[in-house]
Amino acid sequence: MDKILRRVRMAERQVARRAKARQRTVNGMEKRRKMREVMGMRKEAGFELNQAIKARHQDLELGPLAPKRDVSYAPENQNFWGSISPERAMLQQELSDEQKEARAAWAGGSKYLCLAPGDRVVVTEGPYKGQIAKINQIKKSSMAVELDGNVGITNIRVPDFMVREGSPRVQQLKQFIPISSVRLVHPLPDPATGTVRDVIIRELKPIRITHDRPTRKVFFSRLVPGPNVQIPWPKVPPAPKEEFAADTLRLDVEERTFVPTLLRPPMPETVIDELRNKYSKFRTRHTPEYVAEIEAREAEKKARRKGARADEMLLPVQEYNRKMRELRRERGQPQLTEEMLEKIGEVIAKNRLARSQGAAVSAPAAQSAAEEVDKVQKAVEELSLGGDAQATTSGEQPKA
Repeated sequence: MDKILRRVRMAERQVARRAKARQRTVNGMEKRRKMREVMGMRKEAGFELNQAIKARHQDLELGPLAPKRDVSYAPENQNFWGSISPERAMLQQELSDEQKEARAAWAGGSKYLCLAPGDRVVVTEGPYKGQIAKINQIKKSSMAVELDGNVGITNIRVPDFMVREGSPRVQQLKQFIPISSVRLVHPLPDPATGTVRDVIIRELKPIRITHDRPTRKVFFSRLVPGPNVQIPWPKVPPAPKEEFAADTLRLDVEERTFVPTLLRPPMPETVIDELRNKYSKFRTRHTPEYVAEIEAREAEKKARRKGARADEMLLPVQEYNRKMRELRRERGQPQLTEEMLEKIGEVIAKNRLARSQGAAVSAPAAQSAAEEVDKVQKAVEELSLGGDAQATTSGEQPKA
């Protein structure tokens, strides 16, 4: 069973490694594509800037003879004055997370954006500076908004492959404006006079952030950090839903057609093999019969391998010892007879008698040896204390 689990882990690592390499390739291609788009837009903006500089110098040099560039239609080049490409008008380039946060910094950030369709905003940059309009659409990939009405209409150049004979090469299109170029407009009372008037809100902050797990939605409110005024969300009417004859009725949807029970499984066992591949190399849950079969097979292989190796690597002496051990095992434990017991008793009695006689013979010798040791010890003491003993016999006190 360990072999199967190792095989599953190895297959999972291989798939993860291939997926990581594939994702690395995809990320590199996406990064190069975005870089080409950025370089193309920069090149186009630089070209238009150079053309504008040349046109300004030409107007200064020619004076009244300069061409009319501020008219709506120019027959010589079939182009509107101040037209741009559709890519620049629609802001189709996707931004990085840092760029998104920078554009939506004043509105609470890109994750909890405090703007919604229906809000009134004022344009702070560009040709429509100072115009107030409602938000129709928010493009979160580029953090831009589309405004209602005539605010944001620009002239775009139609690509060559879309131009037909006799049709103009330019059209008017509603462009997207970056969130960093707009500010929220909301009526608030004046703290000095108390009159309600439109106020430009330059910063918003999300508060009371809650996550709804069943619907996977995020709900939060928006607040002006300075005066701590909560701004309500715009009321958007629900979109009308058209009903058709093939629609399922709510009565049929709420009808309970399946009641689970503990008496039988919720589905046949054969359906599980259809839903989950029975022979997949990533399978980790197996039936008890299959697990028992695999374990028995592995045990048999292990025993066969162990026995074959043991028989092949035995020396002649080891074979002889093994054979003798088997014979002794067959013979069993030996049993003592009466003659053996008598012989053992005689040996024990003989050994005891010899030890007792040896102790009796060695006792006088030990006593004489102890007396000799005492005599030697006394002689040593007399020699070491000879001077002190003479002083004591003459009646003098020994000197310290």
